[in-house]
Amino acid sequence: MIDCLSILSALKEYYSPQGTDEELAPLCTAAARELMPRVKASAEHSDVRLINLAAAMVNHRLCIKNMHSAEGMTSFKAGDVTVSVSPNALIEQAEKEKAAAMLAALPLLKDDGFFFGQVSV
Repeated sequence: MIDCLSILSALKEYYSPQGTDEELAPLCTAAARELMPRVKASAEHSDVRLINLAAAMVNHRLCIKNMHSAEGMTSFKAGDVTVSVSPNALIEQAEKEKAAAMLAALPLLKDDGFFFGQVSV
C-alpha cells in the first residue's frame, strides 16, 4: 500500500490545502486505495511518482469540493485592488497537475484500459 503519510506530506508541500491532518488523511487513504489496483506488481510503492500522483488526485478532489462550498471563495478585495480567480480555473489547473503526475507515473501503472483482439464467430 502507498504510505498515506507520504501522500499527506506531498499534498501539504505542493498544494497547501486547507484542513488539518485528521481531515485530510482519509482523502489520502482513499486516493491510495483507488490507485493501488492500477499499480504494477513490480512497482515500488514508495516511488515519489506514485505519491505525487495520489497527492494530485486528492488536490483535484479538494478543488471540486471547495468549488461547491463557501470555502471555495476565490476573490479578495483590498481598497481599489481586487484579485479574483475563477473556481473553474482552479479545477482546470488541478486537472492539468493531475494529468502531469499521471504521465510521470505511467511507467509504474498497468496498461489495462484497452484490449484489442480477434473475435471469432
